[in-house]
Amino acid sequence: MPDPGAVLTRNWLHFGRILRGLGFDAGPARMLPFLTALTVIDLRRADDLRTAVHVHFARRRNELAILDRALAAFLRGNASDAEVSSSATTASERGVTLTITGQQLKVLDDDGAAEGAEEQEVASYSQAEVLRERDFDTLTEAEMAEVRRLIRLMRLPAGLARSRRARAGGHHQLDMRRLLRRSLRFGGELLVFSWKSPTLRPRPLVLLCDISGSMERYTRLLLNFTYALKNASTRVEAFVFATRLTRITRVLRSHDVDGALSRVMASVDDWSGGTRIGEAIETFNRRYARRVLSHGATVAIISDGWDRGDAAQMRRAIARLQRSCHRLIWMNPLMGAPGYEPLTLGLQAALPFVDDFLPAHNLANLEALGILLLETASRRPVRRQTLLTASA
Repeated sequence: MPDPGAVLTRNWLHFGRILRGLGFDAGPARMLPFLTALTVIDLRRADDLRTAVHVHFARRRNELAILDRALAAFLRGNASDAEVSSSATTASERGVTLTITGQQLKVLDDDGAAEGAEEQEVASYSQAEVLRERDFDTLTEAEMAEVRRLIRLMRLPAGLARSRRARAGGHHQLDMRRLLRRSLRFGGELLVFSWKSPTLRPRPLVLLCDISGSMERYTRLLLNFTYALKNASTRVEAFVFATRLTRITRVLRSHDVDGALSRVMASVDDWSGGTRIGEAIETFNRRYARRVLSHGATVAIISDGWDRGDAAQMRRAIARLQRSCHRLIWMNPLMGAPGYEPLTLGLQAALPFVDDFLPAHNLANLEALGILLLETASRRPVRRQTLLTASA
C-alpha cells in the first residue's frame, strides 16, 4: 500500500501545477506553507480546506470564486461540500485527473468520461505550462498577450529581513527596559521577565529596466513584470533607462495596468533609443541611491548589456551600486540564445560586481527571481571576488 502522506502530497502538488496553469502564483514559496497547513487542518471540513486555499493563493476578492471552482473540479467535479471533504485524501488514488481545454474545466476519470464542466475565463492549463518555458522572442502576438496576462497575475515574494526595531514577545532576547520597569512593582526584584524579538519586514526591491531599442521585443513584457511586482508590494521602486534614467514608481500606482503602462511610455523621452547603462546607473547612485537603498534593498537590473557608453564609467557605477545594496542581480533576456556569452565591454566591466547573473527569456526565469529573493533575503552574498578585482 502506498504511504498516505506521500499520496496526499503528490495529489496537492498536482493541484499546485494546475493553479500555475490558471495564472496563480503556486510556486514553492506558496506551496510549501500550503502543504504544511494541510497537515494541521481537518480535511473532512470543506470550509477549512477552502480557507487554506484562499489564504495561500488568492490575491484579489474576484479570484476566490475561481479558486473554489478549481478546487471542486480537482476533487470531485460538481460534488457537494460533504463529498468534497471526504474525497480530499483519495482523489489521486481514484485516478482522477484535471484537464482544462479552451474555456472549460473538466474532471475525467480513468475511462475518460467527464464528471462535470464549468465555464472558466482562463487560459488552458497545458498552454500555460508550455508558455512558461517558451522564449519570449519566439512567441506569436496572441501568445504574447497571454504571457502578459500571466505576468500580471504573478505575485513574487520579496523575502523578509530583520528590522532594527524590536517587538514585545518571543524568547530571542531579554527586554531590559521593560524588565527594569516591571521590577519597580516588586521593590526592584526581577520577578517577571520580559522578552523581545526582531521585527520582520519585506526587504525592499529596486528594479532598473532597460527600454532601449535592442530590448524592444521584451520591453512591454518586462514592464508588465515591473507592474506586477510593484502592485504586489509597497516596498518596490521602479526605474527605466535607455540614454537617461526615469523613475516610474508613482506612475505604476494604478489598478489599470494598460493605462499605467501607457503613461509610462508617454513620460519617457528616450523610449527605444540608444543605451548608456553606466550613465544611467551613475545617475541612480547620485540622485536616488541614498533614499531608496537605505533599508538594505535588493537591486535587480534587467538588460541585455548592449551599451554605447564608457566601460570604465560602467565599472565605477556598478561597483558603487553593489556596495550600496544588499544584493545586486542582473537578468539578461539574451541568455536563452544557444551559445550565448557575455562578450560586450559593458557586461564584462559589470559582471565582476554582480552577485547573480540570471536569464530572463521566459516566464519560468521571472518566477525564479521570486525564489531567489525569498532564499537570500536574510543573508548577504560573499563578495571575495569583487574585493580582489577592485584591489587589482
